[in-house]
Amino acid sequence: MKTAVFSAEPLHYEAAGEMKAFPLEKLDSEPLEPYGAVLLIGTPKLEEETVLSHENVTRLWNYVESGGKLYAEAVSAFDFPTSRLFGWKQDFPKTRRTLEKLRLTEPRNGLPAGSLLEWEGSMAAGFPIYTESWLEFGPYRQTHIAEGRGEQSNPGLFIRQLGQGLCVYAAFSLLSARSQRAFRPYGRWEAVIEALSERTGIPFRMWKREITESGGKDPADAVAASVSWFANSGMLPARDGSAGLYENIHSVTAALSRDRRPDCHAHAALFFHLYGKYSGDEYGETVSRNLMEYLFRSGYQETSPDSPSCGFFKWYDYPAAQPDQMFTDDNAWVCFVLLYLYRKTGVEEYKRRGLLTAQALLATQNPVTGLRPNVLTGSQLAAIGRERASRELPPSMNPHFESIAHAAFIQAYLVTGERGYLDTALRGANYLLAHEQELRFMYSRTSGLNRLILPLGFLTKHDSTGGIAAGLERITDYLLSHQHAAGGIQEADNPDPNRFGKEDAGVFLLNGEGIADQLYTNNFLLMNSWEAWKATGDGKYAGLYRTLSAFMCNIQIRSSDSRFNGGWMRAYDMDRAEYFGNNGDTGWGPYCIESGWTNAIASAGLLLGLLNESLFE
Repeated sequence: MKTAVFSAEPLHYEAAGEMKAFPLEKLDSEPLEPYGAVLLIGTPKLEEETVLSHENVTRLWNYVESGGKLYAEAVSAFDFPTSRLFGWKQDFPKTRRTLEKLRLTEPRNGLPAGSLLEWEGSMAAGFPIYTESWLEFGPYRQTHIAEGRGEQSNPGLFIRQLGQGLCVYAAFSLLSARSQRAFRPYGRWEAVIEALSERTGIPFRMWKREITESGGKDPADAVAASVSWFANSGMLPARDGSAGLYENIHSVTAALSRDRRPDCHAHAALFFHLYGKYSGDEYGETVSRNLMEYLFRSGYQETSPDSPSCGFFKWYDYPAAQPDQMFTDDNAWVCFVLLYLYRKTGVEEYKRRGLLTAQALLATQNPVTGLRPNVLTGSQLAAIGRERASRELPPSMNPHFESIAHAAFIQAYLVTGERGYLDTALRGANYLLAHEQELRFMYSRTSGLNRLILPLGFLTKHDSTGGIAAGLERITDYLLSHQHAAGGIQEADNPDPNRFGKEDAGVFLLNGEGIADQLYTNNFLLMNSWEAWKATGDGKYAGLYRTLSAFMCNIQIRSSDSRFNGGWMRAYDMDRAEYFGNNGDTGWGPYCIESGWTNAIASAGLLLGLLNESLFE
């Protein structure tokens, strides 16, 4: 079937078979009769409207009524003639889609009714007139399926019969989108486009999938691809690390987020050190050293002994001279890596600065519980001092924060031999395990308990009660109970399913959704299960590590776009074998690729296996 496409902007792919493309203004003169289908694509620009003349509405009406097939999108339908042609009366101008999703109104092509899809671009609200509904859009919070039509939903895609022909209208950006990368899940879209083509006879074509999985099996190959991602994604402003490291590829915009965070620098410095050691490539150690030196010369750490914040790091490139918010996990990760790197390289500056942070953490750690708040502020410490802060501020009870501080104390103990560090780590770990039902979690119980594992293996060797070893096994059994056949741990036990549309939310809502989180769960568990295996020799932990290693190698991204190629996005749908998850986290959503927390940590976990080494040796 010959198809004429009239568009305000050239389409970036061939959207229909036997397609002949015209600029939109050619609609005034090009005969329609030779074409079995006509696609009419208005402007994707929010500030502009595409309005049809009455003459063209009449031509299109006659074309459809005589048996033609018309598809229209991003064309205004405020007036009566246009709205009756399309079967949809527009109420408001186009707006940008944020968290809305499309919902399939009826079962189609193997997809159940209520199936949810994501897109990128515009949407316009209106009401249907004599149409067959296919898709509707609205603020659906569910991950996969919304059983019923939402009160705030609007018609999204529908078909109107007119005479011997038909008209299909999309009230959202579909073919007009400048990229279909954000149209997820890909497999679900493929089924919808195929069903739409069969129903209408219009020879729609599916766009090429931009992001696929590598299907790799070799950890060495995955590490090499990750090194390439750091070098080519734009994440390193200078390839040698001398200009620091950016944080991530943003989940929504896919743009480079140019924040520089100390924890991300520490994660990447650890990865590049291990890479240099494994490969013999001096580039690895050069980048590792340059990343840490960037933090030092850029004033991220407070080093004045007169400051109550002495030793702590700013958590981003905070413009003021001294730190304000001092998050436990961010500071503990820098401390952990600095002291580990000192033990391996002998660089005295790593020791000096790492111990400054270890001392600051220890001085603000509760002496009874061995725990601490998730964040301190400069004003708090200035007002009450470190000793009162350690006794008066409530602990977070969240392994996301607490356990990496314990791991940092182990590194400080290995450097100094001072028993106070080890005793505090033991005290804190035992307290968390003894109060497991009181623990607090941010994204899921699976992500939180996984974070608790990192220091436990080492601590089992210094715990005569056996409680830590039992706790380590209990937590691992819980995580294994949520292991998917694909190999990853699926997210489970969401502490706050209603935390949708805010920062720091999960990428799933309910158990059994098959979503793997590579920002907070599988990435860290890869490293943590390795450390449990090295410390205990228990084959259960070795088996978990091997399975996770294979999973992470398999799902590493392959793409012609250097922003994605070699990375891992946060959310992976293990049931559908593609990157997809709930979009409720506005800060670190399902499609972000985090430089430190994901790519560096996952790659470091792979390298520990390749080197057969422990971070605590």
